Amino acid sequence: LSFNWQREDRNSQELGIRYVEPWLFSAPVNLGGGFLQRQQDTSYVHRVIDLKAELMFSEELSAGLLFGSERIIPSADSAASRVFQSATTTVGVELQYDTRDDIYAPTRGVRYRTDYSFGSKRTSNIPAAFSGRVAGKVTIQRFALDLDFYLTTFVRQVLALGFHGRELQSGQFEEGELFRLGGGRTLRGYRENQFMGSRIAWSNTEYRFLLARRSFIYGFLDGGYYLRPSDNVRSISRSDGFKYGYGVGVQIETALGN
Repeated sequence: LSFNWQREDRNSQELGIRYVEPWLFSAPVNLGGGFLQRQQDTSYVHRVIDLKAELMFSEELSAGLLFGSERIIPSADSAASRVFQSATTTVGVELQYDTRDDIYAPTRGVRYRTDYSFGSKRTSNIPAAFSGRVAGKVTIQRFALDLDFYLTTFVRQVLALGFHGRELQSGQFEEGELFRLGGGRTLRGYRENQFMGSRIAWSNTEYRFLLARRSFIYGFLDGGYYLRPSDNVRSISRSDGFKYGYGVGVQIETALGN
């Protein structure tokens, strides 16, 4: 069971709840689901409900079936041209392979995860000014890839490499559907969710010096790319860019966690 709340500024916040029941009926099957709600300033609310049934072939290899339901609800006082009300339903598959010797502070191993989902999006309550320019129903596809390597180089030293990518394909995009890049979980050195795009990719390189089994200091270099396609309906031009960040960090294991 996990709970997450994040407030980026006075008007934007994110709330997430997730639960997983492992080894359902004593079989190698995990069943889980989650709820995520994002309030984006005074523009819209984005709600996501997802379910996943995961079959474990071994300790390292698993595959899952995915189901997702999303809604974007514009705020009453938002600009009519920024977001439209929509509902999206998707189904997909996921594959994971994980040989890390420790999930909190690996010293060797690899983690690979990829997923693909497909579905449809219905847009409703389209303002009269956009009638004929916004499709009522479009298909949507999402791709995701995560690949992490961990290698012990010398005694109590570890090299960690991560490569990640996300892509959204659809006939028309809503701001709430775009992937977000920037911050402590993706591209460090930038504000949380500073960049948005239908295609994003980032890499994380860390060199760690172990202080204890799960405590270490490290230096890092991150690189990232984002692409936001042009939107003729809202008169938004295409934007993209390569960014990088660097710095130092520390992880300390305590009785309350890392």
